[in-house]
Amino acid sequence: MNVFLQGALLGISLIVVIGAQNAFVLRQALARRHIFSVICVCLVCDIVVMGFSVFGIGGAISQGSVWFFLLGVCGLGFLLYYAASSFMMAYTLLRAHKLHQDIESKNIATTRAKAITMTLALTLLNPNFYIDTFIIIGGVSASLDSSAKGVFFLGLIGVSFVWYFGVGYGARVFSSFFQSPRAWAALECFTGCIMCALCYGLGTMLYATYMEM
Repeated sequence: MNVFLQGALLGISLIVVIGAQNAFVLRQALARRHIFSVICVCLVCDIVVMGFSVFGIGGAISQGSVWFFLLGVCGLGFLLYYAASSFMMAYTLLRAHKLHQDIESKNIATTRAKAITMTLALTLLNPNFYIDTFIIIGGVSASLDSSAKGVFFLGLIGVSFVWYFGVGYGARVFSSFFQSPRAWAALECFTGCIMCALCYGLGTMLYATYMEM
């Protein structure tokens, strides 16, 4: 039970953060566009990559500062790009008097295929996803024996299920509020600020890692 809670608490600390993937899930939920497909893709990615980290090479990668540094640099660039995109979108929305289809569709997938593609891209092309899974989760799980790793993994995945379905269907309560372009602009600004905060934290860790190399 303690190992399950350890996995769940680590999952909460890593998943319950408004990152690029979660921001996209929130947008799709508020727009009520293909949210079930988006949630399923997020869960499959978590199950496969986290499973590979817990039962595979995560522990080995977590011991290599060079791997962490390279992933971190890529992640920093990804976060900066996403922050800039969010702020630009907020500026565009603030200039709009109402939500136009062309504005809305820039950050919202209007078709199922596009929703799945964007979810895969924001998950698997985000280096921070691999930092969380291989470096942090892999490092923690490396100290567990084979039987405990399975319980630890269930704790992680349990949090993913609760979080994605909670955000995906719970956010609809606020959908009426987000009929205004100013509300969407506020969400984009908030997302951009979170990305900048993550950049600062990641940059600090990268600097420390560089000094140790």
